Amino acid sequence: MKYIIASGPVIIEDGKLLVNKDNKDNFYKLPGGTIEEDVEDLETACLRETREEINGDVEIIKPLHPMILWKNPQTSEKMCIVLIHYLAKLKNPKEIKPIEPIKEVKWLDIIEIKSGTYNVAPNIKFLIEKGDIS
Repeated sequence: MKYIIASGPVIIEDGKLLVNKDNKDNFYKLPGGTIEEDVEDLETACLRETREEINGDVEIIKPLHPMILWKNPQTSEKMCIVLIHYLAKLKNPKEIKPIEPIKEVKWLDIIEIKSGTYNVAPNIKFLIEKGDIS
């Protein structure tokens, strides 16, 4: 079985969650991505991926609930995806922008996410259920 370990920040300000979107998904997701094997740890990957995807400079506050998916949400391919989330503070809000392949960076109102207004990634729904996003 294929295994993927990914790390990323949960950035919340004024009741809004920072998300992004690319061409390969039809939903909003958290910034973040796969850890570089034998190169970095979970927190370093979180910081790097945020810089690479949205030009974000974050400060990690604390770890949140991890999530395990047993299939790829885009392809339904059977695999193990471990998602490690960190509550984080955005230090450069005026400088965030989408960096290829990211097409959009957006602040979504958490109440609207909960009501189903937006199509969001499974881990965002999971973190809401766990109380990490409220």
